[in-house]
Amino acid sequence: MKTMFFKDNILKSEWNNYLTLLGYWILLLFMVFAGSFMPFSSILHYVFLIDTIAHLILFSILAFIPMILMQNRKAALLISLAMTPVGYLLEWLHIVVTDESFSAINVFANNAGVFAGMITGFIVRLKNHYSQEENR
Repeated sequence: MKTMFFKDNILKSEWNNYLTLLGYWILLLFMVFAGSFMPFSSILHYVFLIDTIAHLILFSILAFIPMILMQNRKAALLISLAMTPVGYLLEWLHIVVTDESFSAINVFANNAGVFAGMITGFIVRLKNHYSQEENR
């Protein structure tokens, strides 16, 4: 079952199967959503910045996968860019559920992660495009 949005073979490994990547992307989105309801201690957050680093990494992956998964460039860009308001929504839900204060550094990490994921996905897309051009 192929749709017009997904690439069949991006590269030559099992990680690039579009159903596998789509499954991992949905799982990661669910994990980020579930993690937004967990309270963190202030020591972990302010001293070690583990929470902020996790925001950066997770949102970069959430923006990266659609950039390499979807064939339509505009749709890939819009879905990757849509991770920014998702980050704001999840930060707001975290505030409501855990009664903690707003963390601007986490929102910045979300946005930086989305930007990094989109740039990395764009580079991988270009590399894949030019490698396919050479094979023709």
